[in-house]
Formats: sequence, C-alpha cells, structure tokens
Amino acid sequence: MRLHQHMEDAGGVTAWLWDHVCAPHLKQRIAADLGDDEALARRVVTWLAAAHDLGKASPVFCSGRDPVVAGLADRICATGLTINVTPDERRKLPHSAVSELALRDWLAGRHRMSVKTANTFAAIPGGHHGRYPTHEQLKQRNPRLDGDDAWQTVQFELADFCAMLADMSDGDFETLSGHPLTQPAAIAITGLVIMGDWIASNVEFFEFVPKTVQAQRVRRAMERLALPELWTPSPPTSNAELYETRFDIDNPRPMQSALLDLARTIEEPELIVVESPTGEGKTAAALAAAEVLAERFGLGGIAFALPTRATSDAIFSTVTKWIPVTLGSSDTSIALVHSTAKFNDDFTEIPKSSHIYDDLDDDCMGEAIAHWWLSGRGKTATLSNIVVCTIDQVLLAALAAKHVVLRQLGLAGKVVVIDEVHAADTFMTEYLKSALMWLGAFEVPVIALTATLPPAHRNALVNAYNKGRKRRSLTVDSSAYPVLTHTGTAGCDHLTFAASSRSSSVTIEELSGGPEDIAAQALIETTNGGHAAIVCNTVTRAQAVYRDLAASASDEVEVVLLHSRFVLPHRLRIEHSLRERLGPGVVRSPTTKLIVVATQVIEQSLDLDFDVMFTDIAPVDLIIQRIGRLHRHDRSDDERAPKLRSPRVILTGFERCPDDAPRLDRGCALVYGASSLLRALAVLDDHRARIGPLRSPDDVAVLVTEAYRDDLSAPPGWDEAWAAAERTRRAADNDRAERARGFALPAPRRDSLIDFATVSVGDTDGEKGIAQVRDSEDSIEVVVVQRNSRRRLVPTAWSDIDADRDLDLGPEIDDDVARKLAREVVRLPSYLGRGRSGDDLIEELEQQMVDSWQQSRWLRGMLPLILDSDGHADVSGHSLDYDLELGLIVDYQEAL
Repeated sequence: MRLHQHMEDAGGVTAWLWDHVCAPHLKQRIAADLGDDEALARRVVTWLAAAHDLGKASPVFCSGRDPVVAGLADRICATGLTINVTPDERRKLPHSAVSELALRDWLAGRHRMSVKTANTFAAIPGGHHGRYPTHEQLKQRNPRLDGDDAWQTVQFELADFCAMLADMSDGDFETLSGHPLTQPAAIAITGLVIMGDWIASNVEFFEFVPKTVQAQRVRRAMERLALPELWTPSPPTSNAELYETRFDIDNPRPMQSALLDLARTIEEPELIVVESPTGEGKTAAALAAAEVLAERFGLGGIAFALPTRATSDAIFSTVTKWIPVTLGSSDTSIALVHSTAKFNDDFTEIPKSSHIYDDLDDDCMGEAIAHWWLSGRGKTATLSNIVVCTIDQVLLAALAAKHVVLRQLGLAGKVVVIDEVHAADTFMTEYLKSALMWLGAFEVPVIALTATLPPAHRNALVNAYNKGRKRRSLTVDSSAYPVLTHTGTAGCDHLTFAASSRSSSVTIEELSGGPEDIAAQALIETTNGGHAAIVCNTVTRAQAVYRDLAASASDEVEVVLLHSRFVLPHRLRIEHSLRERLGPGVVRSPTTKLIVVATQVIEQSLDLDFDVMFTDIAPVDLIIQRIGRLHRHDRSDDERAPKLRSPRVILTGFERCPDDAPRLDRGCALVYGASSLLRALAVLDDHRARIGPLRSPDDVAVLVTEAYRDDLSAPPGWDEAWAAAERTRRAADNDRAERARGFALPAPRRDSLIDFATVSVGDTDGEKGIAQVRDSEDSIEVVVVQRNSRRRLVPTAWSDIDADRDLDLGPEIDDDVARKLAREVVRLPSYLGRGRSGDDLIEELEQQMVDSWQQSRWLRGMLPLILDSDGHADVSGHSLDYDLELGLIVDYQEAL
C-alpha cells in the first residue's frame, strides 16, 4: 500500500475512534492541554495518527529487508533520492524514531515551534510501535539514515499532507506552540494512534487499492469492524430505585447509601477508599457508584479488578447480570481478563461480535458482547468497555513495558474499581501506587474496596493518587470505622456513616498443638451439630488436618477439603457444593455436622457462613477478613446448634512459651513473615485482656491501626524474637519495594515522552507480564493425565472427559476434548520450581510433551503430569500423587 494512503487510512480511523469510542472524559482530559478546545484536540489526534509513519520516508527504512520495500529501492533512487545504509546501521535508528525527528524538524521549520514543545507532539509518532525513542537513539541521526535535504523535502511534503488531512491550520499550530502536551495526554493520544494504525493495517478492512472515496472507505471498514459504542448509563436519580432495579435490593445498607451519595455529590473524579465489614454489599455499592460516576463525569466503561482468578470469575457473573439493565438499547463490549478466562463458561457463552454488524431495533435491549478485536490479545483486552480482571491488569498499566500506553488508554476512560485492595503485598503495592498516580493524572475515578486497611497503607494510596493530581502529600490518622476516605483538593476527607445492624461480637480462643489436636477439637465443637471452618495457611497443613479428621470422624460427620492444589474442575465442584450448603439463603439443620478444612481460598472468593472457626494465626487484618465468614448470614437460632449460637474463633499455628515469644508454625511464618504474626498475637492478646471479644465494626480499625504501628513494642519476654522478626521484615520490605520501583513507571511530568520508561521489561502478554507485577516464585502449571495399562494417555478418573478416550493418538486432538483437558490443570508448589532442581523438573516434564497437543490452540506449550493408574508419578526426584479427597500430594521433606 502506498504510504500516503496508509497515512490517510490511519488518520481517518483514529478520527472515527475519537468520535465513537473515546470517552467524553478522556476527550476533555486531552483537550485540557490544548486550551480546552475539543475540536482542536480531535484535529491534533487525527494529524498525529496520519503522521505516525513519516519515518518510512527515509533511507534507513527503504533499505530494509522487507522484499516489497527492497524492490522499490531502485525506483526511489531513480527520483534522485539516495539509499546507502549498511545492515549494522539499519538497527541504530528505527523508522518510528525517524518519524519523531521528521515531525520535530517540520514543526520547528514550518511553524517555528520550540524544539522542547515540538518534542511533546513528535514523540507520539515516535512511540507508535509501543516504545518511545530515547535521546541516545535520536543522537544516531545522520543524513545517511534519516535523510539528507532531498529526503527532508519529501518528509515535509508528507507532513504538510497529514496536516491538510486533519484540517490543521497555521493558527492551530500557533496555538500548539503555547500548549505543550503533558505526558498523560500524550500517552492517551499514542494509544489512540496505535489503535488506528493497527486497524488501518488490516487488509481485511482496508484493501491495498481503494475502491471508494476515502470517507466511505473508512466508514465501511469501521462498520465491518463493528466496535460497540461507549457504555452510556442513565442511572435513576433515586438511590432506592437504583439499588432495586439493578440489584433487587429494597433496603440498602448505610454503607451502600453513603457511597452512592458521595458519588452523586463529589465535585471531581477522585479516589474513594471504602472500608466496611465483609458481607455489607460492597460489590453492589461499587457498581452502583460506578454507574453514577460514569454518567456524571463522562466515563465510557468500568474496570473491576480483583486479587485472584476465582474472585474475578465470581464477580464476572454478577457483572453480566447487572450490565444489561444499564444499557438501554445499545450494545457494549465486555471482557474477562485473566490467564484462564477462556475456560469461564459465563464468558465464553457471551455473544461474540462477528465482522458484520446488524443494527438492533430501537426497542431492543442492548447486550454485552465479547468483541473479537478487543479481547483477542492481552494488551488490548482492557480496551473493552466493561472489564472484569485480576488486579494484574491494573498493575501492568504501571509497568515499564512495551505497549503500556494501550493498557493506560484502556483505563483512562473508565471508572476503576479495585476490590480487596488489602490483598496487595509490599511488591504489588509499589506498582499499585504507580498505577494510582497515573490514574490520578488521567483524573480517573477509582473505588478501592476493603474490609479494613492499615492507616499507613491507606495514606500511601491516597498520596499516590494525589501526586498524580499534583496535590500535596499528607498523613492522616483516622480510627473511624466503617469509613469512606476520598481524595480532594484539600488532600483527603473521611466520611463516616452508621454501622449496619450486622454487628458481631466474636470470642477469641486459642489452641496449641498440631493438626491432630485441631481435628480432635473440631469434632468436639460439632458433637451436637454445627458447620465448622478450619483455615490453614498452607496446603500441606490443611491436608494433614483433613487426614486426621477423616481417620477419627464418625460417619455422621462430613469433612470437606478445599485448597488450590485440586485440578480446576475438581475444585469448582467442591466450591459449588459448599455454596449450596453454606451460601446465602440456604436453610440448614442445626444437627448437621460439617467440617470444612481450607486454605486462604475460603477468605476471598466464597460467600459462606460458618458457626465456628479455627484459623491459623495470620496478619490481624486477614484474621478479621476470615472472621467475616463467621455467622455471616442472618439466621434464626433454630439453624445453629445451641453451643454455636455465639460466634467463636479459635487461633492455631503457634505454641506459647514461658518467658519467650510464641513459637510459630514454620509454614505459617514462611507464608506471612514472623513479624506480622507476632504483631497480630500481641495486639489480640492485649485486646482480649482489656476488652475480651472482638466487636465488629467497633474494634476493627483500632486493632489494625495498632498492629501496623511503626513504634509497636514487644510484649514482655518477646524482645529478642521480636527484634529479629522486625529486622527481617524491614529488609524484605525494602528489597521488594526496591525491585518493584526499578520497573514501575516514573511520575508523570510536563515534558516529552522521549526517554520515557527506558528500563523496559519488553512484551507483557500472558503469564510473563503477571510475573513482573507479583512477587511470587515461579510455579509450574501442569495438565494432569494418566497412563493406562495399554501405555496410552487417558483422562484421569475424576475428569469430565470420556475415560476411554486416548489423548496421545493421531496428529491432532479433538478441539472440544482439548478444551476440557486444558482445564485439568494444577499448579505445583512454588518450591519445586526453585533453582537448578526446578530447571530439571521442567526439562523432564517437557520430555513428556505430546506432539498432537502442540497443534491445539488450547494445549500448545502446556506441560503434562503423567500419573500411573494409581495416581502416582516420580518426577525429577519428587514423589507426586493425586488423590480424589486430598488433591495433589507432594512427598518432599522441605514441603511446608
């Protein structure tokens, strides 16, 4: 395709994107840099999109290895232009950098713009391949690469053409001379330019030889692409009506009303931190507030981020029921974004948009569509209007990586909701602060949800957002709870509201001993009936407790184990069964005896109600989170055993020592660190001595504030262990923060994007990107299969796949079978992936890879764990077993 034609196509597409899918809020944010002139902003975006490939008119590009370009070199030279570039020189200056140089020269030469201001515009074409040029790159310019005077004449003619396409006048450029772009606006424009370039480069929509006039060519292409229009909700003005029509809530709780009132009255988009007990309806409140904020401030979508895939899946089903009520007669795009989203039935059953779009009748209700272009790759998935994702997608918008501008563009026009924000550790929090800083710079409303948050953590999030808004930092200590904290021109403000009637008073007890002691006491607690939870901090410890229970419980006691080392379908069946037994609205008998042994998965993704709880010691905020599963649902006394009608939590995982600090279970200490566990015990001991039971919401903020105080002192006799734990914690926190800061985006500046985020991790699609923003050791995911007596690979005994089907015969595997098989995955413990032994393990698993799997879109690259008929495998010195009741068992001396 001729260069000028592609320029015209890219400019036309980007103008269409501005008109149809760019949120009004984002248009206003870009226009704010240009004298609040939205019409000028549209022309500037169109012009820069058209000019993105100016650098292709250069010797360095025309000497490329592309055979089409190489074939044109002689014809180019015949016009009097020279091409004399060596292969080594070609790598020094990419054509995107030449685009920056050519446009900068044109702005300075044609329009007398200062180089500093010109760079704020010219860097945008320079970054259209996902990375901005560096000053070091630009220093490589010489006439043999970016072009002599004759080449510059061509470049200037093309630049004139681009300005003409966008209707840019001399007066417009005079205005631009006094309005350099800020980095947030330039990043948003770069994202739009990249989208326009990618769409215009698709020959399915833009044939090489135009067959129609240009305006019709662009219109037809965009009709075929059929990107849904913006989400434009019209929420009821009455809080009661909004909650009733959206969520069938006829009596909103105080927190739900307070958040919606704040969304209706807040003067500007801000960060709102919601701290409220579990079970208060924060999800519905956040969605209701997001709808109001979107309408008030012109946002075109929502991004709902959660800590895990399981929590994302759970919320996705809620969002898919909510969103159609907000649509009227229009459609909107929706995406579930995490590594296993393709296996989520709610997502895969959403109508997929085809390449041909038929308008709906005006009286039809709109629907959410999983648009193929928006959800086809990781870096564009957050461009859908409605996005439910793991928090990684928000953190990746703060990672110095290729095409980070697309991730930022995806969030810049949305209301962003971050659920369970307390779940971010020190490493993730550095990226979260950077993300909030940039969301603040884009003036995006953010709602952060949590049961409770340490004051220092809350202040860090507030100050990060305010930094993006160019406001001063401040430290505010507030023990109010429940509370809404929101940023504002004065820094921040706290809004308290009446606690709901769902208050509780939980008696705290403790139990020494190992798994066998926990099992014995759980049986005693449920002697006359009851639904008990035992929350363990490690899978191995949970399996040990389950074994002891299974060995000693009578037939009338049902024991269930739940953790992350069940294959996915197996785990989902267990979760579904628990929801049917312990979920909201379920009527149950007080004489039923059910004991659920679980790991941390129970505190995040499942709305379950227990009569009594055992929990390993954990940081105090997580203890409170777990306690939220105690007497969670309103039930009559007739549904609880008489002994268990008052909530009690029994702490485990430590042994009291005379005249010394408690001795912590090794696995618990490795998971959370000794410091946070000793601090939790210290404040809970003090609370029990002074007050007694833990009262929610009254005691929540006080306990969390106390546990995270920098100057919290050790109880008598704990000094030595306390000091050692504090030293270890500080060193670990400093190390994590420093490693994260090395790749987090710098603060936005009023400068060009040259040299922006030069320390880059490269492409971040898929697991590679997630590994960059989570401080977790590499864990190895495997597909679990068995080898039968005929030496053929077959599904496991617990699989949904026909047991007689061979999985390793033939050149290909059936697509439906492959999809089901790809769900039969489990992650090996992270310690198996450490160091050289981890490399050996992967190498051995790779040797067992099945050829036919490599032809499958579902199974390509996946590692098989091949068990024998007894469910056993020896792999690289490790003994692995899969048991229907216990899940994956690792017989390894250093296992937690």
